[in-house]
Amino acid sequence: MTLTTTCTMASPASTVGRIAATARTLRRVCSRAPKSHALLNPHADALTRSLGALASIRGERVRRLSASAPTHASPSTTTRAGKANEWRGPRYGKGGRGGGGGGRGGGRGGGRGGASDAAVYVKRPRRAFTEDEQRRIAALQALADAGAAPVATLAKGKANLFLDGNPIVYGGAVNTIANGKSDAPPRTGDPIIVADHEGKALAWGVYNDTSQYVVRILRMAWECELAPHPASGSGKTVAVKCDVEEVIRDKIKVAARMRSDCGVAAGNANGPTTVYRLVNSEGDGLSGVCVDVYDCGGEGGGGKVAVAAVSAAWAHMRRDAVVKALGECAGIDRVLWRTDARMLELEGIFDESREESRSEETDDADGQSDAARCYDAKTGAETSPPAGWVTVAENGVRYEVDLTKGHKTGFYVDQRDNRAEVRALGAGKGRVLDVCCYTGGFAINAALGGAADVTGVDSSPLALDIARRNAEVNGVAARTAFVQSEAFKYLDDLVADAGNLGTFDMIVLDPPKLAPSVNALDKATRKYVKMNQAAMRLLRHGGILVACSCSGAVTQRGLLPAIVTAAATAAGRRVTMLGKPRGAGADQPLDPAYPEGSYLTVVVCRVA
Repeated sequence: MTLTTTCTMASPASTVGRIAATARTLRRVCSRAPKSHALLNPHADALTRSLGALASIRGERVRRLSASAPTHASPSTTTRAGKANEWRGPRYGKGGRGGGGGGRGGGRGGGRGGASDAAVYVKRPRRAFTEDEQRRIAALQALADAGAAPVATLAKGKANLFLDGNPIVYGGAVNTIANGKSDAPPRTGDPIIVADHEGKALAWGVYNDTSQYVVRILRMAWECELAPHPASGSGKTVAVKCDVEEVIRDKIKVAARMRSDCGVAAGNANGPTTVYRLVNSEGDGLSGVCVDVYDCGGEGGGGKVAVAAVSAAWAHMRRDAVVKALGECAGIDRVLWRTDARMLELEGIFDESREESRSEETDDADGQSDAARCYDAKTGAETSPPAGWVTVAENGVRYEVDLTKGHKTGFYVDQRDNRAEVRALGAGKGRVLDVCCYTGGFAINAALGGAADVTGVDSSPLALDIARRNAEVNGVAARTAFVQSEAFKYLDDLVADAGNLGTFDMIVLDPPKLAPSVNALDKATRKYVKMNQAAMRLLRHGGILVACSCSGAVTQRGLLPAIVTAAATAAGRRVTMLGKPRGAGADQPLDPAYPEGSYLTVVVCRVA
């Protein structure tokens, strides 16, 4: 049995419409800016004209491609001999609660916007399945045809996205759900087969009867695990093993090997690293599950502690299997299980730990509940969590981390490489400002690099207590100060004092997620522009700006460089980017079929 797919090309009208929408968004931002931002408007006019010209060029290119590339009505029909599956355009869709929890920009942050607002066409050759893959496809198809498992049938034209490897089936893509031989409908957490509109099996995953994430795919049809059919004594016929726990073990084993291969725990010339991400949600094939490892050392140090931040019902319901797999496949000693309670409620389940510790919890900006339980990874028995703060190292820098009450898993491991860059940039700097400093990562690295006077600003007193402790353990307390304040107010106060203008050598801006959804993008863009404009007014000529965004809606559209440029124009400054925009490190892999998992952008630039 062969399974062949085709894709149709995005229409010229939709491409042109997206370009025009980009121009309108910029005009809207400019029109709402105060009079002092009037310099933005000529630039907006010029960009609008440029985008119009680009639209014409793009439209003509698409028309030429359309004329040369055949279009197939069905996404699952077999093409004629010699005809490969033709042209694939980008995916676009409605905004929403996108991202399965891949980091600060995960959870409800991403939306379905795709990775870029410019159409890219890639010629995709026909997939050639091996005999073994064909056997796996046939086995899954037999399971679906026999009604042995529930089947979610996609609407016509929706199959291509998942044949490309997208791990999430949203409610809008599903046409029908069949119960199979069971009289009861499938329930949240049950294995379910995904089929195209003609009934051809594509994959299997776990079902959710409440969430908009109807199916989180675990195996494509050609990746299915096989077992001898129960009715066959010879073993010649096979059946699909829709074993969720086995998938968990396999994917955690692969994730651990990947981190070992890329050396994420090795550190650099400055020293060792004992904290890293082990599982990165969709990037490691376990949607809604992020796991960070904190190696606290043996002989009373606490061993290897894994902090699991879980936002998916299917994983929460299989907590024991995840804990056991972390112990067996990754050498973890204890697992601290932290649930994103708000997301689990959207997923249709109630997390009992939230109610039991409601009086103690302090939700962070991403809706992460501090309710947590700790389990022995070898026995699965509940045990005590690490007491107080634990000490870990990142590229030789020591950090005190609160694993039970800190944001996400206690520490933002995604900024590891960018903190190292700030350490290098700190050499010879005078005044440095770290805005939204959390536990002082950027501030301490700037001081270790040689900066003489570093100030960190954050609104959380708990985070600042840890930041001061981190400065002490790294020997830079004399050159660092930490101030409790709301970020925008602090920047406004600095700008209001003319004595501060042009006096800082480096400023780091790492705000929380300002755009929690696509619908909030306009408002968030104005906030990002305002923050970066203030920073540029405070920087001296030739100063360094490190601008960060953990909003998936911003990153997936590549907006941060444009935001920084607009802020420079408003501030009467000019910026030069020092290299390409950066993201998270190698321990946070991304699935290219799921660009919504990308959320972090860091731009480093010189301000003239």
